[in-house]
Amino acid sequence: MITEPRFARRALAALALTTAPYLAADTVHLQGGDRISGSIVSKVGDVLTLKTTYAGDVQIAWSQVESVETDAPARFLLKDRTALDAQATRAAGTAVVLKAGELVTTAPVALADIEYINPPPEVSGEGVAVSGRANLGLTANRGNTDNDQLFYDTEAVVRSIKNRFTIGATGENKQENGEDTARGNRAYFKYDHFISQKWYAYANTDVEQDDFKDLDLRTTIGAGAGYQFWETPERSLALEGGLTYVNDDYDIAEDDNYMAGRWAVRYAQLLFGGATQFFHVHEGIVSIDDPDDTLLRMQTGLRFPLVDNLNATIQYNIDWQNNPPPGFKSTDTGYIVSVGYLW
Repeated sequence: MITEPRFARRALAALALTTAPYLAADTVHLQGGDRISGSIVSKVGDVLTLKTTYAGDVQIAWSQVESVETDAPARFLLKDRTALDAQATRAAGTAVVLKAGELVTTAPVALADIEYINPPPEVSGEGVAVSGRANLGLTANRGNTDNDQLFYDTEAVVRSIKNRFTIGATGENKQENGEDTARGNRAYFKYDHFISQKWYAYANTDVEQDDFKDLDLRTTIGAGAGYQFWETPERSLALEGGLTYVNDDYDIAEDDNYMAGRWAVRYAQLLFGGATQFFHVHEGIVSIDDPDDTLLRMQTGLRFPLVDNLNATIQYNIDWQNNPPPGFKSTDTGYIVSVGYLW
């Protein structure tokens, strides 16, 4: 959550009054009596973004706003999915009156009922949003220690109002004194179709290879349902459950395949005023016929902005197989530091 300190709000409000003739006349009335003028860019989640000529884009916590007034129509999307291109005027309490053209004037609308102002295209249904990341970690040590390690992690998400496509890949390669000590790669694809604003059906597939788990190729394909609790830049949380088919091809051990139940958690949260992102991805698969065939994969970490869209990531990975091939360990863990690009 990002909010202006009280003294800063007063300074901005005073400056707004002196420059008012040169600005768009959108006005944000804050609780406590302060007000800031500029041009409303958007309201997404709990953040209202106001463009000013004296301080650039100012981000204000929506919970600190008492009312807004707009000089020109803006797109208002309410929690009941009502959409209006309307001008807002101040109403009693924490509310606004919306006027759309000459014919439609609403009763006072509580600010808590306004989901978005100028919603992004994937929310309004007018287009798609594309986001993603590409991270790379590389170490090379020479002298008394001779080792190299490469880690990569990339993911892209295409989101429309009803559909979401996710594709990604991750892997690592580590050498000690010229010999491989870790080598594994994984690629995945998932399609989500939103039945309602929160509920969605999904289909997914995943392929994984790891020389040091005796895993020549693991393929999974499945389907199920998910619930999107939140999906904003500040916070997102989704829970999923369904069925999946697992096919394991091993180099030495006997190949295996089975039907399984799948659950997954995907959570992200901005911390410290948006300066850091905490993330946690958790996926579990358990065989319907034999609970000993259980797989668990988790990634937990922090992303820090560096400059522009560059970021640094610190994360801890766990990959657990309850019933590994004979002679192989059940748990792989990794501490990873990488630098990457967000879009």
